[in-house]
Amino acid sequence: MVTSVLHLRTLVQTHSHPNSSLPIQGQRGPLWIRPASWRPRPYELIASDREDLKSMRNAEENARHLMISDWNYEGMDILTVMFRDTGATPSCAASMLINGKGRTTCLDPNVIATYNKYGERDSMGCLPPSVGAEFMNKRACKDTFTDFDVVQAKDGEKYIWLNFIHPGAHHELRVSIDEHDMYVVAADGDFVYPKKVQAINVNMGERISVLVPLDQKAGEYAIRVSSISLEQVIQGIGILRYAGISEHRENGVMVVPDSRPHIDIIGNMMASGTMMNELTDLVPFPHRPPPQTSDHEFRFMVKNPRPSEWLLASEAHQGFRQQMPPILWNEGSRGKTTFGGLKNGSTVDIIFENHASAMHPFHKHNHKAWIIGQGTGYFRWKDVATAIKESPESFNLVNPPFRDGFRLAGGVGTWTVIRYSITFPALSMLHCHRIAHFAAGQQIVLIEGEDAMRPLPDHVRNLTHAEFVPPVRYGPLD
Repeated sequence: MVTSVLHLRTLVQTHSHPNSSLPIQGQRGPLWIRPASWRPRPYELIASDREDLKSMRNAEENARHLMISDWNYEGMDILTVMFRDTGATPSCAASMLINGKGRTTCLDPNVIATYNKYGERDSMGCLPPSVGAEFMNKRACKDTFTDFDVVQAKDGEKYIWLNFIHPGAHHELRVSIDEHDMYVVAADGDFVYPKKVQAINVNMGERISVLVPLDQKAGEYAIRVSSISLEQVIQGIGILRYAGISEHRENGVMVVPDSRPHIDIIGNMMASGTMMNELTDLVPFPHRPPPQTSDHEFRFMVKNPRPSEWLLASEAHQGFRQQMPPILWNEGSRGKTTFGGLKNGSTVDIIFENHASAMHPFHKHNHKAWIIGQGTGYFRWKDVATAIKESPESFNLVNPPFRDGFRLAGGVGTWTVIRYSITFPALSMLHCHRIAHFAAGQQIVLIEGEDAMRPLPDHVRNLTHAEFVPPVRYGPLD
């Protein structure tokens, strides 16, 4: 874990992209850059009492970081090759981890059977893959009894700040803390207007920050991390422990707290609690409206032409091919997944349209974007301006979320529209954060502000780089 004390304004996930297995197998970590003292805080919208406000600032200064993710028995290098050769998506996890800690908990077969609406699940709670199941090893659940991650409250803390960060491979997660409310105060490293909820969604690549009032009886309370992905019924556990409370073990094994949950094993609310709404509950603070018009527009159709190939452009992205020689100065390396002509200072609209059934957590590097629209039934308009005019209820140009992650809902015909402004020159990657989709080519490169880029000095051009041309048969997973 890497923690920074720079006084800026964001929370980022640091990881490597050259090989799809690296960020999943440990080459990752949070970088916590504390908000500068001059930045407005939204805490007065939660409470007006001076001591409460002081406690919230103290919680911010002592933030805890929780990396929540799915974990597999096999390494992602093995699973990615299996996916390439068989089309079997690596969606069956062994555990849901918090900061690398967790355990495998086998469900009663009768419980698993209640979730067999979409097919018969195995002892891991997993549906068989749509293709390639005959080439896989048999999966059998076996309980483990390793420790849980513990968020330990300190004496005098009235609030605790938790940064939930999702660097995982496949599962969209829903998070809740038994018997506790959460105030969502930041998304992807920027403050939002606070929203009181009992559960939040965290997708791959996303960061959600919450303030938790420590207003319950001192004790241990379960932090629940449920997968809301159809492929598996699975939940991970962590512990929120109040100051002065001793660790509880039986026969040397850490015990799951006997606390009252807000969500069940598949993330459904169990009572009348409030779930965070990603489109309406993450309003930027202070107010930060998007530009009302755009200068450029792209429309990308998500397709799955073969089991182990996912497209965003007209063909699968092959990152290795575009480095020979480097794309930055060689137009011949760019290919059909590179898009330019975007001037510095201009505003860009991107339409994502789903022509396959899966959910896609898209992630954009370098520039955050406003999520201005979502809908179903395909994007049937000629452009965004026409869509806004004819279907204003599908768009928000007043206070939409401002993030670097954008969810395209599962189901054929769903669509999402983002808008962003180019504020500095960059070659930006835009990709799906589901590891199988990323590895299978669901990536593009956006050349932003090339008109403002300075010419590269010769010593950079002359650095060592690959010159060979790979065989045409190579695909994105080779």
